[in-house]
Formats: sequence, C-alpha cells, structure tokens
Amino acid sequence: MFNKVKKLKKITAYLVSYIQIETEAIKDFNDKQILSSYCLNKIEMINWYIELIEVCSKNYIVTKSKVHLKMVKAKIMKCYKQIMSVKIKSPNDRPYIDIKYPKGYEE
Repeated sequence: MFNKVKKLKKITAYLVSYIQIETEAIKDFNDKQILSSYCLNKIEMINWYIELIEVCSKNYIVTKSKVHLKMVKAKIMKCYKQIMSVKIKSPNDRPYIDIKYPKGYEE
C-alpha cells in the first residue's frame, strides 16, 4: 500500500579520483584501514546496485548503468590493491631527530 520507489545515490567516477588521492596520503596503519574499509564498502554498494539492476527491482531506482557500475568497481578494486600494497614504516624505526637540511648546506 505504501510502496515508495527510492532513488539511490549516484556512484560517479569522481569517487575513484578521491580514493587515488587519499591513497597517496596514507601515513599510518589507521589511514590504511579507514581507506581500505571505505573501498570495500563502495564495492559492496556497487554489487548491490548491480544485483538490483539484474532483478529489475521496482522498489529502487539505480541511476547508473550496469556497465558504468562495473567499470567503477574495477577501478576501485585496482585502488584497493594499491592501498593494500602500501608499506607503512613502524614508528619505532624512525630516528629520534630527523632534521631536514636545505640543499647545498654541506657544501
């Protein structure tokens, strides 16, 4: 009786750019964990959108095509693999004092 059709959020290609930029800014294990979780969440959402398209759901409107969603999913998977390959240095391995001297200082 109260069946409302819900329009789902768009999955855009801008999402991939955001993930790539954030991947370059990973500094510690927390950054890596948050970003990898974000990627997995988006992949799960895309899989659900694709499933809704395949079953021709009448309760939801998916605003992007199946081809577009699969393309974005593949790019996010590539980003996820890149995130997982980032090596984080242990804080114990860093020097106590790390002084950055200007170029030409030792000449």
